[in-house]
Amino acid sequence: MSLATLSPRVLRLVAIALVASALVAAAVPADGAARAPPEPACGVCVDGALADAADRHGVAVAVERATLDVRVSDDGSTRWTARLDLSDGAEALRNDSLRAAIVADATASDGGDRTSRMDGDTLVVEHSRGDAAEREAGAVLFTAFDARDPVLPFVMGGEGTVYPGADALVVHAPEGHVVAGGVGDGTVEGRTVVWRGAEGGDDGIDRDAVPTFLPEGAAAPGVRGVLARLLAGY
Repeated sequence: MSLATLSPRVLRLVAIALVASALVAAAVPADGAARAPPEPACGVCVDGALADAADRHGVAVAVERATLDVRVSDDGSTRWTARLDLSDGAEALRNDSLRAAIVADATASDGGDRTSRMDGDTLVVEHSRGDAAEREAGAVLFTAFDARDPVLPFVMGGEGTVYPGADALVVHAPEGHVVAGGVGDGTVEGRTVVWRGAEGGDDGIDRDAVPTFLPEGAAAPGVRGVLARLLAGY
């Protein structure tokens, strides 16, 4: 069948479809180029962040290892604790006001109120978040790492991918709960989900990761976890 034999109405529909396809192809960002920049789960843990902030305050600090533990409660609240083992600068950071200023500088992009203290030669930085988890169908869903692309046609962009920032990032299940899927590229270790930062610390966490937790002894936790995520829109 040649184009000459097609009706004007069919030709119009074909033309519209071709134009729409071209627009979609042009709007889809290559390799996420139009997405927001990647963001660290632990800003103060990022290589050089604390040292640079300390240097601006006239202090030399060196970090040997940084970890972030996120403890999820069954009510959906979360507590984030970063621990930075220092090989230099611990004595200076025992000064409460100086330490607070340096931590605030190093975590300025994170937002939220933070507290800090020294535990020997380890800097401990803590804060709470009430928007990082939610409950659905008896499950607790940790949603802080989920980064969605637009679902509407012709819309460019999307949220930035989250990466650990720390050498190790550990999300702990609520008390009395177990992991029920949704971990993406994380590793399940007992009642925790773990991501380990690659050298350079910028390997992104799976954009669809929504670690899900169910009470211990729950029947078919994997199936119930999938259902909870579907009902919550993940």
